[in-house]
Amino acid sequence: MSQLDDPALYALDREDMFGHIRALGSELIHAWDASAGMCLPKGAAHATGVVVAGMGGSATGGDYFAALCQPTARIPVVVIRGYDLPNWVAEQTLVVVATHSGNTAEALSCYDDARNRGAMLLVLTMGGELAERAARDHVATHHLTYEAPPRAALAHSLAPLLRVGTRLGLCGLDDNAMRSAGELHIALVGGHIGPAAPTKTNGAKQLATSLDGRFVMVIAAEHLTSVARRFRNQLSENGKTLGSFEMLPEGNHNLVVGLGTAAEVANSLAAVMIESRLYDDRVRRRFDVTADLLTDAGIPVHRIALGGATVLDQLLQGTAWGDYTSCYLGLLNGFDPTPIPQIDRLKAALTGS
Repeated sequence: MSQLDDPALYALDREDMFGHIRALGSELIHAWDASAGMCLPKGAAHATGVVVAGMGGSATGGDYFAALCQPTARIPVVVIRGYDLPNWVAEQTLVVVATHSGNTAEALSCYDDARNRGAMLLVLTMGGELAERAARDHVATHHLTYEAPPRAALAHSLAPLLRVGTRLGLCGLDDNAMRSAGELHIALVGGHIGPAAPTKTNGAKQLATSLDGRFVMVIAAEHLTSVARRFRNQLSENGKTLGSFEMLPEGNHNLVVGLGTAAEVANSLAAVMIESRLYDDRVRRRFDVTADLLTDAGIPVHRIALGGATVLDQLLQGTAWGDYTSCYLGLLNGFDPTPIPQIDRLKAALTGS
């Protein structure tokens, strides 16, 4: 029996991260319904740009939102990870400040920056300092209620943003699209890559076993670049292992040249390629050639071909692969996937400075 098929191993998951990642599809449907009555700031319909300010798991929702808006939005939709907003943010800009806890320092700084610029503001949070400031300043707020680490609450940071997108005409989603994507996620994790599926038929368990002990380069393109970033983040937070994310075709103009010395470290590297039939045909060809280059350099290449008919379908399916692979890696490394002691230590040090 494979180690990942041993029920006793899952006792390490004391804070039920597996429960959270399994629920993403159903929670997306629930969060979408819960956002139906969300109030937007006055004038939001005439915004000349949208900025989502957040960090970590909250910013991932912004990344997915931006990816879904890119093909159809007539105004820029950008994600800011940091303390300051772009110089162009002004009164006609809609700034969405997203922080699950409500206490993220960078998000709070962006909130103050947006207020000082007179921008239209919308807050997405469970509470904390941000909720207090928004209530005091009479800022439109959508209160989140899902109790989980931010990275496990992706559905609840994404769904309100998609509601904003539909109301502003930035992305064409409706109830059917949300339910279809959620149900596809439920089917994937329930029947194929969740713990109940044995390793011999479970691609995520097989992938985690192959990646164990290696530095992982996650490679994607177009709308799935945001999934590659999320995958890398999950490898770090859930799997307690280092990795990177790369995008094509950009990586064909720089990354591949580094393979000149790859043979010296190939036994500690691996590549995961996230692929889609929705990619431009020219980009799909680049994945084939890049895989050959990596293989010739001695680096194992694992290729994930996502199903689903839409961008949203594939965002959720790619997320499931990253979520489960990373959590399986955490167990193989002997860790509960949930705790993040290094981040806790960093926050404590910054608070005390």
